[in-house]
Amino acid sequence: MSVTMSKPPKPVKVTKTGTGANGVRWRSPEERREARRKIAAIRRENELKHLELTSGRLDAKLLRSPKVILGLLGTLLLMGALVLASVNRPTLISKADPLPGQIASARRSLAVVAQAMTYYRVHTKSWPAQNQGLWALARNPGVDNWRGPYINAPFLDPWKQPFVYIMPVSPFETPELYSTGPDKKPGTDDDLRMTPDDFFCDEGTWKRDDTPEASEAIP
Repeated sequence: MSVTMSKPPKPVKVTKTGTGANGVRWRSPEERREARRKIAAIRRENELKHLELTSGRLDAKLLRSPKVILGLLGTLLLMGALVLASVNRPTLISKADPLPGQIASARRSLAVVAQAMTYYRVHTKSWPAQNQGLWALARNPGVDNWRGPYINAPFLDPWKQPFVYIMPVSPFETPELYSTGPDKKPGTDDDLRMTPDDFFCDEGTWKRDDTPEASEAIP
């Protein structure tokens, strides 16, 4: 029995085409890169959603915690107390004791008037007439040797009251000059009065001078 050997078939060359053996189309490099980018973006989006859900659950647990709730309430109460203190503080300070400042202001004004009256007395040789009052220091009442105005206008004390002026009998005595004080009533213990030492100026004195020249100059 003879066996005839035939030549083996030649291998068939398979060329790549756009579609694989199972019908799937081959992707180009650009398409593969774009697919990887989309997959990465989807993964990032899923991670973010997971973080949001996790943080939301943590926040809810924290808000339900008694310690956290007590801490928030304590903080709110402290902030409210600080706000009330800052709102009421100026009122408390203003109501605390404005009197010392008002008394000091009244004494300063009285000292200015007393000095102006001394200039008037040195220039005119007399104190302002009672009917003219302190206005004689601001505008000339028709008196010889008046060199004013010594003040712009009669002052009011911090309690909106005019100063009290009482002309003395003798030009060698000082007048009564005072503020009625916080109670606005003359002759009470809170009156602020000027003393003889408060009436002075740098051009002369109201005190009697026993020299002959002074006796002739001042009646």
